[in-house]
Amino acid sequence: MTYRPKQHSWLLRVASKVLRSFLLSLFGLLVALLLAGIVECLPLINLLLNLLEQCLPKAISLVLCIVGVAVVLESLR
Repeated sequence: MTYRPKQHSWLLRVASKVLRSFLLSLFGLLVALLLAGIVECLPLINLLLNLLEQCLPKAISLVLCIVGVAVVLESLR
């Protein structure tokens, strides 16, 4: 008899990919903000900060909802 690890549900796999891509994009945005600050490109800094201010809370809540639903459904399974 061979041991097979338990497969996670498709929703948990999707949630982990969404979380990973969100964190990578946030890291990329912060690197772009840092580089814009180094070269002193004020319009780009203002654009990136406005993007973070407008979109970040909504994106965080969406990602946390997806992850939360996936965790709850996986624990019920």
